[in-house]
Amino acid sequence: MIEKLLEEKNRILVAITLIIFGIIGRLSFYKFLPSTPPIYFTLNGITQPLFMMDLFFVIAIVSLLSGLLLGGYYTFMVPVATIMITDIIIGNTYIFLFTWSGFILISVIAYSAKNRYELKTRSIPIIAGMGILSILAYDIWTNFGCWLGWYPHTFNALIVCYTVAIPFMLWHLLSTTLTLTIILVPIVYLKEHYSLQTIVFTNKSPLRKIVTVTVPSVLMTLVVSLFI
Repeated sequence: MIEKLLEEKNRILVAITLIIFGIIGRLSFYKFLPSTPPIYFTLNGITQPLFMMDLFFVIAIVSLLSGLLLGGYYTFMVPVATIMITDIIIGNTYIFLFTWSGFILISVIAYSAKNRYELKTRSIPIIAGMGILSILAYDIWTNFGCWLGWYPHTFNALIVCYTVAIPFMLWHLLSTTLTLTIILVPIVYLKEHYSLQTIVFTNKSPLRKIVTVTVPSVLMTLVVSLFI
């Protein structure tokens, strides 16, 4: 009983730490994010920058780490708390329900990786691959929301919507993958040398697993129903 209480206390401390770093990181980069590099490409008759730099990677990293390290209810509580607090300060668009649920989706995919693969050096490429998958899932989901909210509901408009989103997707992949690798390597090193063993928590409760998977599915269904 005492061990469970101690583990839950440590889990809460890690969750709060992730939220604080996410808030500080997002608010800091909001003021000092570099300008988009003037590199352009043309696709489907649309010329646009190669990268469209935004603050996605900050919340994405918090989402990935909450799924990989914490799991359970914290899988969706940590990213939602982080983006909710920072959105109050810097704002968001009216499709915020898609972005919020998109970050939960990232966390759930990371959580599935946590359940399948132990956090070790040999697992980093697999976990990085799951990170890439979660980013693509986020962009597909949120741009579907953009199409529902801002474009005519036609197939051609859907193609245009996803085409103009490519620079954002490329930036999301680059910034998040690099940042995740930089953070995970020292975490895995310390864990394998028994210095960080208590930070990677187990999830033995069936209820935690059921809620973690069910909540995002229900939320995404409700979000779509609001826009249709």
